[in-house]
Amino acid sequence: MKVVQIVPRMESGGVERGTVEVASALSRSNHEPIVISEGGAMVGELERLGVRHEPMAVARKTPRSLQGIGQIAAFLRQEKVDIVHCRSRLPAWLTLIALGRVGQSRPRFVTSVHGLHSVSRYSAVIGRGERIEAVSNTAREYLLQNYPRVDQSRVRVIYRGIDPSQYYMNFRPSDEWMRSWSQCMREFNPDAVPVLTLAGRVTRLKGQQEFLSVLEKLNSTGFPCRGLIVGSEDSRHRQYARALRERVSRSVHLENRVWFTGQRSDVREIFSVSSCVLSLSTKPESFGRTVLEALSLGTPVVAFDHGGVGEILKQVFPVGAVKLGDIPAASGRIVDMCQSSQSIKPHGMTLEKMCARTIAMYEELTS
Repeated sequence: MKVVQIVPRMESGGVERGTVEVASALSRSNHEPIVISEGGAMVGELERLGVRHEPMAVARKTPRSLQGIGQIAAFLRQEKVDIVHCRSRLPAWLTLIALGRVGQSRPRFVTSVHGLHSVSRYSAVIGRGERIEAVSNTAREYLLQNYPRVDQSRVRVIYRGIDPSQYYMNFRPSDEWMRSWSQCMREFNPDAVPVLTLAGRVTRLKGQQEFLSVLEKLNSTGFPCRGLIVGSEDSRHRQYARALRERVSRSVHLENRVWFTGQRSDVREIFSVSSCVLSLSTKPESFGRTVLEALSLGTPVVAFDHGGVGEILKQVFPVGAVKLGDIPAASGRIVDMCQSSQSIKPHGMTLEKMCARTIAMYEELTS
């Protein structure tokens, strides 16, 4: 099969990571993967895997994006693609229009429910695929409840997965990494108090304000701790990031106790040495890869119980779930986690299963 995946950009994030993982699996299975995007830092990773990347105007909701329709149509005609898989709404709309111009070489059309978007005609395009990948049961229910015309027989639930050779209980970072991290901690955490971590892009929906509230609550009530905010800041959210830093500098319970690490390539290692990982998104997420990664490493998680994150916790670590927005409950649960170990259940959400089920979904359309 020749399979094209289309995403807006290949910068960072769970969708982009999944795109790379599926492309790699396709290549190993002797299929031909191609990725279309407007580019980004992860293009180099695709190239190192030998996966072809084609830059096209598929990311911005501007008149320039209309160029993408012609680019996609011409590419699909020329390449005789079997499957075109759109992992975001704008690429899906552009591709849906482009498919009308392809003629007899039209490929089969696949879409994904990667996010629980606001319900609208624009978002409805995710239900137009001949196969629709839902990354959790939460995502499937969102789709079918809000777009009742979608034929549920076309929906396939394919959980995101972790690589158990990389994420496993008792994982230990390299000695070199530990030496470097210990040096950082001597400055940031000289008293060796518990370190709490929240990972994700610095945006209002990811819960950094709630994370600061938890840290304030704990430090002001006799449970000293430090916090790591791990994630990239983009130009669209600089004002929000500035407000977070100002809040830290003004609070006696936060100043010098919070480290904005920026984008990191060693999140796995950071999770493994954290006392607890938090997920405090104020809007439900379709999955919650960071929660699964942390739990797979044996690190306890405290998270708001909604969306895909709540679904993971129910299966793997129910004690970590707290009511949405309940800062006192989250704070109390963290104290419990740090004072006594909690059992983390085994799970079957692996990268191998995710990729195998994705390829099987493609083969349903081409057999």
